[in-house]
Amino acid sequence: MHKKIRPEKRQLQNYYSAEFKLAHPKILYQFKLRRSESEPMFAVVKEGSKALDNINEGDIINMRYYPSDRSIPPETLDTRIKYITRDETTGFKNHYVIGLCIHGENEKIVA
Repeated sequence: MHKKIRPEKRQLQNYYSAEFKLAHPKILYQFKLRRSESEPMFAVVKEGSKALDNINEGDIINMRYYPSDRSIPPETLDTRIKYITRDETTGFKNHYVIGLCIHGENEKIVA
């Protein structure tokens, strides 16, 4: 019997990087997606980055996701910012860890 994988789970495993447009200035911010045992998807952003000025916990942001397989076109998905925390225990000194969650149909948009 095959184990069913939710579409969201399958998508997360195939994405390598993502990007979103910063409101001020109007430029794209790209980042590598990371995963851990406790967090299925997060980004690491350097302290002082303009990206940190443009996002808040709970925001729903339209992000473009790029698969590891470059023959597959990118996909645009609404993404919720779960948390933004400074965490040097991850090995990224002077960086913030940003928890990401692809916005589900049942969630209420808060931003």
